Amino acid sequence: MTETRRDRTPGTTNPLVQRAYDAAMILTVIALPFSNFLMSQGAFLMLLAWALDRWKNGPLFRSRGWGFWQTQLTFWAVIALFAWLLIGQLWTTELQNGWTALRIKLPLLAFPLVLITGRWDFKRGMRVVSYTLALSIAAACLAVLWTGYQSDSPLHAREWSPFISHIRFSLMIAFAWSWWFWIFIRQRATRAGLICLLLSLLGGWVIWKTASITGLLMVPLSGALVLWLEGLGGKSPRMAQVRFGLRILGLSTGLLICIGGWNLKPTPPAPSEMLQTTALGASYQHFPERCLRENGNPVWINVAWSELEASWNAISGVSFDGPDGRNQELKTTLIRFLTSKGLTKDAAGIHALSKGDIEHVEAGIPTVLEFEHQGLRRRWDIIQFEIANWLDGGDPSGHSLVQRFAFLHAASYVYHSHPLLGVGTGDLKREFASAYVAIDSPLQLPFRLRAHNQYVTFLISGGPIALILWIAVLVSLHFTQAMVPERRATLLFVLILGLSCLSEDTLETQAGVTFAGLFIGLFGRKMREKPL
Repeated sequence: MTETRRDRTPGTTNPLVQRAYDAAMILTVIALPFSNFLMSQGAFLMLLAWALDRWKNGPLFRSRGWGFWQTQLTFWAVIALFAWLLIGQLWTTELQNGWTALRIKLPLLAFPLVLITGRWDFKRGMRVVSYTLALSIAAACLAVLWTGYQSDSPLHAREWSPFISHIRFSLMIAFAWSWWFWIFIRQRATRAGLICLLLSLLGGWVIWKTASITGLLMVPLSGALVLWLEGLGGKSPRMAQVRFGLRILGLSTGLLICIGGWNLKPTPPAPSEMLQTTALGASYQHFPERCLRENGNPVWINVAWSELEASWNAISGVSFDGPDGRNQELKTTLIRFLTSKGLTKDAAGIHALSKGDIEHVEAGIPTVLEFEHQGLRRRWDIIQFEIANWLDGGDPSGHSLVQRFAFLHAASYVYHSHPLLGVGTGDLKREFASAYVAIDSPLQLPFRLRAHNQYVTFLISGGPIALILWIAVLVSLHFTQAMVPERRATLLFVLILGLSCLSEDTLETQAGVTFAGLFIGLFGRKMREKPL
């Protein structure tokens, strides 16, 4: 027996049950960008709605034969994944850590279980969620911008997102925007266009301020997917315009990638930039093999160490050989700061510093670009520094991009030590700590973190089976909903969630796993192929 009329036809669900599901969806979606506590309340309300559903509509199997259950690919993939993680406790040493990991991932089980098996109006639910998501993201963006601009002191990029991780927030922005962009492209409705425009302005502003590379990549990629899906087939003028827009987007993206790659190319200092002696007659030391630059100027040339030390110690109470305010080597901070101002690293450069400059160096600020650039522009400066410093053999600790290679190196060691079943659900922290010691990682102790890749995390915690089951969850969504034109938002969600797992442990935080679990549940029930 296939899915019954009551499961798929608007208006046949018990009104009280439907309102309970609506309330749970609304609360959870509103909570996503704001509050872990409210996310928990939304999940609890969802379980209450499901209990009310069982009371009003009877057990799960009433009016549902094997035909319904055998088509619910996502449901079975989620059940299998969670069951395997639970079985992974059998070979876990740190059992408490394992139970904690399973508790964090409970939304990944609870939301699909409730929403795939529940009897609620899919079309109404999608309408409620799409509007609530747009409202919630817009309100969160306004709150983020308001609190940020009210701050008395300059904020670090991540501090612009006070409610949840700026990376998780950018995923939600990208999904909400792309969903409404697709609705606008599909319907050409004024309301959809205005919502899309509002999310574009507010979401783009927040992504810029939080310097979210994830958001910067996800928005154009999801937009390109919308254009590609709508441009498939058809010879109408509208489809031709969509395909033309997709080509323009592709060419623009390719051009930006080429420009960015060119700017990241290591450039050694030119011989003409290397001076011989200072104004006081001291010899400069040069390191021409190093490519690190600050504000376009080569860092490791024109360094007169004796003049630097004597001149600095004469004007500052912070020792030249000691740490700065950020616990970095002050002399390195000083050299980078002088370079960023285009000054030589000698007595003349020190004497050109203002009182404010001296205080900045003492505080650990290594470049004037911290004041001149903000948001994504500043993030690009940092990426350039991280790559050049890494190529020069510098310490990768604390550098979010390049230290990921060290994370993956440690993860590779862990996997090859436990290639079949993984280390167990709760032993990730312990095994990573041992791996960093075994491979003599260059990362300092506070930066010896986990893989920051959800696929790798599943692979090393539960072995290849866990990884295959997680991929099965994502792939099953395509066969469940994505073939129905009115539900192509599923593909947008899979794209954004799937790509986010390449650079983050998306399911290891409450915001990330609630976002994933909720929409896996919403999109995960097999529906008939004709749109409602």
